[in-house]
Amino acid sequence: MTKFTLVRTDRSNRKKISAASAAILVERLRKNVSNQHIRFMRERMAMTLRKDLYADMVSGLHRVYPSVVLKADDNSSLSVAGYNDMLLLSVGPFSEERQIIAAKQLVKVLPTTAMAFVGSSGITLKVMVRVQLPPTSQQSEQAMRVFFSTAYLIATSIYGSLFREPVNASGVSSGESSMMASCRISADAEPYTNPKAAPLAVTGNERVMTEQGHSVLTDDMRNIETTGLMAFVNGKYDLRFNRLRGCVEYLDKKRGYLGWFPADERFRNGLTISAREIGLDIWNKDVERYLNSNRIATFNPLDDYLNGLHNKWDGTDHIGRLAATVKTDLKQWHEWFRLWFIGMVAQWMGRNVKYANSIVPLIISPQGYHKSTFCRSLLPPELRWGYLDSLVIDEKKAVMQAMADFLLINLDEFNSISPKTQQGFLKNTIQLTTVNVKRPYAKRREDLPRLASFIATSNMSEVLSDPSGSRRFFVVRLAEPIDTDYKPNYEQLYAQAVDAVMRDEQRWFDPSQMALVMEHNRGYELRESADMIFHDHFDIVADTAEGEYMTASAIYAHLRKKAGSAVTESIPKFGRYLSNLPGIQKRTSKYGTQYLVKLRD
Repeated sequence: MTKFTLVRTDRSNRKKISAASAAILVERLRKNVSNQHIRFMRERMAMTLRKDLYADMVSGLHRVYPSVVLKADDNSSLSVAGYNDMLLLSVGPFSEERQIIAAKQLVKVLPTTAMAFVGSSGITLKVMVRVQLPPTSQQSEQAMRVFFSTAYLIATSIYGSLFREPVNASGVSSGESSMMASCRISADAEPYTNPKAAPLAVTGNERVMTEQGHSVLTDDMRNIETTGLMAFVNGKYDLRFNRLRGCVEYLDKKRGYLGWFPADERFRNGLTISAREIGLDIWNKDVERYLNSNRIATFNPLDDYLNGLHNKWDGTDHIGRLAATVKTDLKQWHEWFRLWFIGMVAQWMGRNVKYANSIVPLIISPQGYHKSTFCRSLLPPELRWGYLDSLVIDEKKAVMQAMADFLLINLDEFNSISPKTQQGFLKNTIQLTTVNVKRPYAKRREDLPRLASFIATSNMSEVLSDPSGSRRFFVVRLAEPIDTDYKPNYEQLYAQAVDAVMRDEQRWFDPSQMALVMEHNRGYELRESADMIFHDHFDIVADTAEGEYMTASAIYAHLRKKAGSAVTESIPKFGRYLSNLPGIQKRTSKYGTQYLVKLRD
């Protein structure tokens, strides 16, 4: 039968030790209900919650030490003489008595609960938990300290999952071993007892010595340290592996309102230090091994959001309502915006396996028309972490990583992107379906599905420098500032898009739409000398009766003859320009590619 150590300090400041069984302790708890000192202290505590002001009122009560058997020497110093199979946890503080009563009922569901009673302050619940002790005769005191440290970590993690309030080893001062957990004998008219409580299993705690006399961990000891580490971490944080970011994230349980953060190097090092401070013999590699294991649950925030929208659309055109906040002379705005928006959601859902969402709205207006605000508001608050508008497009590695990590990339100030980048890297990037990147902490590169779609903004009109690549953009010139006061019903907005994707609604430009886009964008091209001079001397015709077929070099020679040094392009570049002119007829002949043009008078 477990005997609890009771310690009282007499008037001469000497420690007096006695022992009590569980039955005697329960009897004392019930008897103390009439203790005037405890009652008075609880009344004051209920008004102030300042335990330090009234603790001296019950200083004469015995302290109960459930985990250890203590003895006192002639100088009244306490030392450990043995160990009990019992832990003492403190839950709270609670603000109302009914919460403590409910908590007492709650701990009954765990078979390891041996006893539960109201603490002497009246605002906490004390819980005794039975634990399976190792063969104590074979253990050093240091080994038992580690054992109890781990046992308390496991117990606080298990019982902490039941409550929002803190669960800790009771009465343990900073730097003190958790096996010295204690509390004052309290008062409770109805303490809960379970003499048949099942012991909480904790693996072995043996240490062995090297020939040099150094203490090392056996396999069993390593198991207990690992278990203790997991209990310690999970007691303080919620952890998840974010598949989209490719990293572990943590949520501080006491400050959950701050949200989730990446478990970066500073966090991991802090975990190691904190764990060692409480007696766990673990190192950085142990933390890394745990955080990078399948013991951490996988979480996909995008799937979590979209999966809840299937079959939820109410039939209202929420996409059209959002498009209506943008006032523009572009007649096809609603139609093209819908294609792009559905394509963006299809990209997130992994439906664009063969062809990526290669449509990019390019919004043009003076400053102050709320372009960036509109772009940011396209994502719901739950997914706004996936918005990026500070990407440097020339940093190719960062662009590839962003396309795998983010959902919507705003190419802000599009006019600052050089013609060379537009015509090369950007044109190819927009059409990628997968990206090859090296994740943080990963050892090798991997192909990841592309998530991000693009949108762009500019304050200047002549921004498109690649005639062949401009079909990926459609320019939207604003007639007035965007109505950013409108707040979309995001759930229905995206439910509509999910419904459209599931019905395989069109989300790309067909040939006729592509021709309209190319023709529309011509007014926004950054025109080069060849473009300006060609149309001064030639017309594009559809019938040979109106014109003649000429090679690029023949047309180039004529322009050089007429305009001289104003034609700055090389013949190959001029040939590419002709090849991408909308509506131009061409054929292959023994002289090369010929173009159907009409020479102006």
